[in-house]
Amino acid sequence: MRLQTNIIFGDFKEEIRKLGLTGQGLLCCRRGFDPAQLPGLDLYALRISPEPTVESVRGYWEEIADRKFDYVLAVGGGSVIDVAKILAARMENDEEIENFVGIEKIRRRAKKIIAVPTTHGTGSEVTKYSVLKFKETKKSIVSENICPEVAIIDEGLTLGMPRDLTLYTSIDALCHNIEAYLAKACDPLNDTICESGVRLFFEGIEEAMSDLAVGRKRLMLSSVLGGIAITNAQTLLVHALSHVVGAVHDIPHGLANSLFLPSFLKFYEGDEKLSRLEKILGIDLRKNIERLYEKHGVKRLADFVDRAEAVMIAEKAFENKRLMNGGRKPVTLDDLKEMVLSSF
Repeated sequence: MRLQTNIIFGDFKEEIRKLGLTGQGLLCCRRGFDPAQLPGLDLYALRISPEPTVESVRGYWEEIADRKFDYVLAVGGGSVIDVAKILAARMENDEEIENFVGIEKIRRRAKKIIAVPTTHGTGSEVTKYSVLKFKETKKSIVSENICPEVAIIDEGLTLGMPRDLTLYTSIDALCHNIEAYLAKACDPLNDTICESGVRLFFEGIEEAMSDLAVGRKRLMLSSVLGGIAITNAQTLLVHALSHVVGAVHDIPHGLANSLFLPSFLKFYEGDEKLSRLEKILGIDLRKNIERLYEKHGVKRLADFVDRAEAVMIAEKAFENKRLMNGGRKPVTLDDLKEMVLSSF
């Protein structure tokens, strides 16, 4: 296992001060973040919109291309951190942004990245992944050269997060832990990480939904562990499907993942390793997730597509051979169609 990120837990303003950052920094953040919270830093603020497209990231680059930065500071959710990674890579690599898509296509290490997540979902603050939206699907940039140098984890930044955002970003973290656990590349150390990440999700989700700091803290840790897990293994069928439906219907990533998690667990029903995870946790994963969905009104695939389009989503997702072939269980196109149709 390899982890390139220095993970720091604490008050983000105090921990950033301790880093002793000098020179000019690019601050990637959402519209609501006030850079005045970080006095003493020379920052150029770039406001990032959710669900980045390749066109929007090109636009961000055009805005800053003539400026010189000493580091990149990302304060926000997964979209903000993902964009920061791409821009930091572009600073050190004279390549078109779309040429980064794929596995290890970034030749030189990105500019120094400090990532401060404000949601508990993507784990992007510790991963080698960045996701870009194209017309019909989302595509992944996978490179060790975009792993943040520092991640600052402060659950206080998630307090007040809306309930839907809390729920769906948390389910994203749960998906990371479960999918990585069932990946062929998952090793014994990663197993322990995933088991802890899933346990923390169930221990913290209800308190997080009530906006209690103790629940937020557990889910922040679950998210970090999920990020470590997928960096050392990978995601699988849930993400392959969500990348398609999320791009076509402009559905937030966590919500898109939530649509397929129960049917993914049904597909893996009886798998020896999934059974071991349930025995360790002392729960039936699919039943517990379905109860959670019913309690909090999680949407279904039928809220977004009809059955004919669902089949087309499966066909498009099946083209993603990296995610199709990464799991413990072989998957056919018919398997994937059944998984999608059972998500209604």
